[in-house]
Amino acid sequence: MSTPSTAPSSGGGGLLRSFLFVVFIPTMVVLFYYIALASDVYVTEVKLTVRKSQEGSSEASSSVASSFLKKLDLGSSYSSGQDAQIISDYLKSRAVIEDLGGKPAVNEYFSKGGIDWLSRLSMTADKEEIWEYWREHVTVSIDSVSNILTMRVRAYSSDDAYVLATKLVENSEKLINRISDRTKKDALDRANEEVSRSASVLAGVRTDILNFQQKSGSIDPVMAAKQITSAMTELSLKRIQLQAQIDVGNLSGLNERPGDKYLETKVKVIDDQIRQFADKLTGISKDTLSEQLKDYQLLKLQEEFSEKIYTLARADYEEARRRILAQQLYVVVVVPPFLPESALLPRPILDTFVVFLGLFVVWGIGCLLFASIKDSRV
Repeated sequence: MSTPSTAPSSGGGGLLRSFLFVVFIPTMVVLFYYIALASDVYVTEVKLTVRKSQEGSSEASSSVASSFLKKLDLGSSYSSGQDAQIISDYLKSRAVIEDLGGKPAVNEYFSKGGIDWLSRLSMTADKEEIWEYWREHVTVSIDSVSNILTMRVRAYSSDDAYVLATKLVENSEKLINRISDRTKKDALDRANEEVSRSASVLAGVRTDILNFQQKSGSIDPVMAAKQITSAMTELSLKRIQLQAQIDVGNLSGLNERPGDKYLETKVKVIDDQIRQFADKLTGISKDTLSEQLKDYQLLKLQEEFSEKIYTLARADYEEARRRILAQQLYVVVVVPPFLPESALLPRPILDTFVVFLGLFVVWGIGCLLFASIKDSRV
């Protein structure tokens, strides 16, 4: 009769011992740590976003430079979401640690002797450990609707939390300024390249025109053609007059007059001159004015087109330069960093209860697994 009573008591004692070692004692150790050993954690919160200051332009100037500004991505609507994400990635990266001063700067905040050994950053920590530690103490989130970035800085003194948060805001502003300056420089460089390219094309066309004029021996083939055409018209009118005089003499029976030979000679000379002019205008040789006019008109068309392109490029460059210099990315601090008056962490009762609850759940699951395994063996 003694054996049955002993077994239950033995089972109950095992549960109690397991509860003590798995749940109660670790919970008491955690409570003792939070109350007696854990360092106070001060939290500073900052809210910021990125905005663009851009001077409004007139409708006329915008229409002139609209195509070129679209190439530079300066005419589109602006959203600060991308820049807020850039700041977020920067604050969580290794780059911000280096900008603060690297390992010595981080140790100044997180490796002080007054910090408990579980929370303190080891003086011998490598870059990967420092980065992991940093991401635990500097957290960033972005509101997708308002594009407002929220940064929370945890440190072990109120001054350290405030100073570190202030430095991170300053570094974020420097980052945005670098991005803005680089964007402006690249845009102006591209605008200047467009002007230089169009000027080079225009200069090349004008050089081709000069070479053509030197080769053809004519400053303006169009004017030369007009002059030749005018001369041919005058010669044709004079020939008509001379031929009319000859025809009148023939009709009147006075075709043997001494002056008729002279008139006929003048008509032949005029015919020769007209034929020479016609050959010069539309002959079969390559030096005719018609061939020169074809090449010259093509060159003048290219010159006119290049001049318009150059004029537009200059106007677009000036408009782009004015708008680029007028716009500026800047960080807007919605909620500035503040000096914490009291430690936000640790919360001994709440944190200990969370630990107790977690251990109790683990202990309960373990007991159920142990009981099911024991029953399966019976």
